[in-house]
Amino acid sequence: MKSRYLYTLISLGMVVMMLCASCRAAEETEVAPVEAPVVETKAEEPEAVVPAEEPAAEEPVEEAAVLDAYRIAILADITSSNVWNLFGPGASAYNYVVQNGYWPGLFTLSDHRFDFVPQVATDFASVLEQEGDLWVSTIPLKEGFLWSDGTEITAEDMVFTAQVVMDFELSGNWDYATSNIDHIEAIDSRTVKIFYTEKPGLAVHEYGILQNPIVQKSFWEPKLAEAYVALDSVADLDPESEEYIAGLAEAQQVLYGVEAEGEPVYGAYMFNKWEVGAFVENDANELHFYNGVTVEEFAGGGYRENLEGVYEFEAHGDISGEPDLSFISGPHANSVVYSVYSQDAAVLALLNGDVDYIYNPSGYGPGLQAQLEGHPDVTIAENPRNGWRFLAFNFRVSPLDDIAVRQAITCMIDKEFLTTNILQGAAFPAYTPVPEGLAFWYNPEVTRICYGLSEQERMVWAVERLREAGYSWEVEPSWNEARGGSIDWGEGLKMPDGSDVPELLLLAPSPGYDPLRATSGVLIEQWAGMLGFPVRAQLTNFNNILNETLGGGGNWDMVVVGWNLTTFPDHMCDFFLEEYGGPFAFTGYAGEELSQMCVEFKASTDLEEARLLGFKMQELLATELPYTYLFANPVKDAYNFTSVDYPFTEVLDGIEGLYGQQHLVVAPE
Repeated sequence: MKSRYLYTLISLGMVVMMLCASCRAAEETEVAPVEAPVVETKAEEPEAVVPAEEPAAEEPVEEAAVLDAYRIAILADITSSNVWNLFGPGASAYNYVVQNGYWPGLFTLSDHRFDFVPQVATDFASVLEQEGDLWVSTIPLKEGFLWSDGTEITAEDMVFTAQVVMDFELSGNWDYATSNIDHIEAIDSRTVKIFYTEKPGLAVHEYGILQNPIVQKSFWEPKLAEAYVALDSVADLDPESEEYIAGLAEAQQVLYGVEAEGEPVYGAYMFNKWEVGAFVENDANELHFYNGVTVEEFAGGGYRENLEGVYEFEAHGDISGEPDLSFISGPHANSVVYSVYSQDAAVLALLNGDVDYIYNPSGYGPGLQAQLEGHPDVTIAENPRNGWRFLAFNFRVSPLDDIAVRQAITCMIDKEFLTTNILQGAAFPAYTPVPEGLAFWYNPEVTRICYGLSEQERMVWAVERLREAGYSWEVEPSWNEARGGSIDWGEGLKMPDGSDVPELLLLAPSPGYDPLRATSGVLIEQWAGMLGFPVRAQLTNFNNILNETLGGGGNWDMVVVGWNLTTFPDHMCDFFLEEYGGPFAFTGYAGEELSQMCVEFKASTDLEEARLLGFKMQELLATELPYTYLFANPVKDAYNFTSVDYPFTEVLDGIEGLYGQQHLVVAPE
């Protein structure tokens, strides 16, 4: 029996040296089908911390005030203040940082666990019911929910917003024009009724229309006269004609160019000044509805908001005992100042105490990270991104269409060893189709094949799994205790029909593009090789990987790639079934059971029913393994803990995912 232990160390050593020399782990966004996670707005209910043992009384709230200014370094200037453009083609991460929370939705997602909760709405929407040929849902609105000019946010505001989006056929993160809405009515000033041509599922209704931004009608209506004139000029043309398409584009450009100065907003902060290329400043909005609301999360899944004598909301599970997390919403700063820096200058500003937090979605190279970690007043919070890197199997290739093979290879992949020992803590291990940070949707009981087993136990399990499925070896893998405890590799692996297992091509990005995935590819080649699989890892240009997978080239057997995700987990359908994901479902997996589940999941209108179905989907995918989940890239947030504090720093997508938690930040005690 021959050992390839030395070859394994040499191969890994070469890639790990590249990893250490790399300026950063690859942070590219590999975009999920249909959705655009970078511009997904999450919770917009400003909240701030109060110690759990203290009651939500008036005195602690006053004590939690007040930062004079929360100072955020941003690495690029904003590009637009026009809401129609911002949620369309003008989408920019830095625009969202500055304008976070300006515009409310009927509903939102809570900051920490991403629970679906009312925002402008008083409670959950009514059950969808059929009226004639249409499906309808009615939503009551809160009383006293004010714009920053003191006027009430009304049903007419939502109706106006939706009508503009539909009239101008806006897309991007606007769902009104791309969904199956027929129209929206204001039954009265605080009641909205939505009419759909077909019964919508959660992705369209709760996680689409009901979370779309709402703007103030009285501000925008007179400003859009010129844009509507441009739109009227193509009203009689064939919508499929080139003339119509060109005219619509011109009308949209007029809309995107309308000046928004003086626009009333909803959020914890509102626009004050903008010096192009230098800084933007927002001031606290004293009329923000959620100012002073206590937010609590409970171990049983329960979620509660309470403003004594004014407002209370409970949902999602048991509310008993002490909460796991409790804080009081703000704003708790008089203003937020966003200063534009280069990355190096932003780090220097943080070290010098000129800023409190750096919003930096690009991550930090080793040199900058060392500077930050070496400063006594600075800390770096690390959290997994809402997404993962994974090993995908080509179901069109034998023997990878065999569940026994996929499970055996998965068993050999020691994710803790990979992320801790090899990647040196530069990634978090991933196990399931839904990240643990999405608490409502995450199934904690999902199967984790060979989790916690030793190297010897993994080998024994994998060999037995293959033997049960009819595979055999000329030389079976074995454990060599005499050599200090290591695996003697299997040789001559045979298919159940007696033929040789063919060479398998594993594609992974080159170390210069992503050293983490390059290292993983080399390791997986070794782990699979221990079982006797003739795997050849090819570290290649990322565009080549896209061409062979999404582009349909087909010259691949296994591949290490990744997706970023959104908070509604229909990616469990879109990434695996061609009828939903098209080219994004590139594995060739066509599980009938998953297909039926996805029909029900996509059409589901009940959160609890969809959740239970999602649990079953997670278990199915974790067992059948079209993907083996490897790791999640980290979000690294640098801040000065002597000048600012947050109610929590452990959260999926990090402080960055909440745009610096400016609606939560408080002065440290």
